[in-house]
Parts: sequence; C-alpha cells; structure tokens
Amino acid sequence: MIASRLLSALRGRLLGLEVERVVIGLAYTGVVLSDGRCGLAATPHEGRGCAAYPRAGRLKGMPAWELAQGLVSSDPMAASLGLATVNAALGGDAGPSPDPLEALGVSEDDVVGMVGYIGPLAGPLEGKARKLLIFERDLFRAPGLLPDWAAELELPRCDVVFLSGTTFINKTVDRLLSLCRGRVGIIGPSTPMWPGLFEWGVDWLFGAKAPDPGRVLRVIAEGGGTRALYRNGLVKVALGRRSWLRIKGLGEAPSKHEP
Repeated sequence: MIASRLLSALRGRLLGLEVERVVIGLAYTGVVLSDGRCGLAATPHEGRGCAAYPRAGRLKGMPAWELAQGLVSSDPMAASLGLATVNAALGGDAGPSPDPLEALGVSEDDVVGMVGYIGPLAGPLEGKARKLLIFERDLFRAPGLLPDWAAELELPRCDVVFLSGTTFINKTVDRLLSLCRGRVGIIGPSTPMWPGLFEWGVDWLFGAKAPDPGRVLRVIAEGGGTRALYRNGLVKVALGRRSWLRIKGLGEAPSKHEP
C-alpha cells in the first residue's frame, strides 16, 4: 500500500514533532506542526453528513506521528488529518510549478483522463486534448461526468491521467495508478510531494505549500476553497520525475508501477 510506504519514509521526520494547530474547514483541513510547517488536505464529506469530529479539542499537542498514521485509517476524517500532517513534513525538493498541461505534454492527439473533477484544469483540457474523460463520484458537479467506476475500463487507454490528491484519502490511489499506462500527474493542495511516488509511474507532482500558515488557515476556517487559498498565500509547487532524478544523480527513471 502506497500510504504505508509513505508513512514509513516520513517516520523520522515526524518523530519528536507535535501538532500545534488544526483547522477543519468546509473544503480543506490544515495542520500546523511544532516546527511551524503547515500541510493541507481536502476535507471529506462522503458519508459524514453533519457529524462532529470526536477528537476535537484534543489534537493540539499530540505527537505528529500519531496524527499522521490516520492516513492509513478507514475513517475519512482521520485520513484527511493524516494526509495534512504528512504534507506538512514534505515539499523540500519541490520548486515553482509549471503549467501542468505543458509539463505532461498534452496535445490534440491525446485522450486525457481526470480522476476527480478539477475545475481549473477541465476548461483548458477541453480545448487542447482530443478527448477528456472525467471520472467523479458526485455526478452532479458538472455536465458530462463519468461515474468513478468507469475508470476501471477507460484509464488504460488514456495517454495522460490527472489524479486528484484526494485519492490518498479515499484509498483509491494504488488501484488507479495500476491502471494507468500513459503519463501521470497527481494534482491539488492534497498532493503529497513525495519523490517515492515516482516508483509507481507518476511523472509529475503538483502540490502546494503555505509560507504563511496563519493566513492560509484563516481562509480554511472561513470556508474557503482552492481559489481563495491561492489568492491568500498558498503557493503552487511541483516536482517532476526526470528533474528530480537529475538533481539526485540517480540516472534513468524507474519502471512504471515498479513497487
């Protein structure tokens, strides 16, 4: 399981740190660690309704490693908190983000798959790719969406695939990556900027960092979404497989989906 490998890789970074602050907003959840770093993850809604979080009031001061382990939990909120904690510990190798379509070489000949409706990408892709297939659990989010289960049939024929970082929360990332045969990018503020993902055939990671955690958490607390966060201090960052391997002097990229 990718999430388990990710946790193991970050254990040393998280041990000794504590949770300084947690904000669970309508769209995103933010975690600030005792070293001042901040990470984000999407706030899950599926199956929760108006349920309160039972550990509220007891998160500040808990070991960061303990909260991070929620990433492998079956509870969506615990997984979101775990991913946000993990993201706070990541990002050291990431740089400014290029245009995702250019980075993955999207052309008019490509069939592009998008897992999770990503509004800012959908419009540009419609005008550039030969065909855009968007797989989504909530089919009312936009016209022309395909049900999420259709990814089993369609992803293997896609030349380019964009996965939302929320696939780490709903535990679909392993299966989805195993279906991909083309170029793959994981995108959004939930994306863990972990180079180990290149071993599973990922070509680009498009995530975010929060240089001013207080400003970003204020937007989250006020119910802000992705656009509001980027207008208020969140910064897009990216990490490409080839560039990272050159920086590290590791030669050729590993084979796709090599565990």
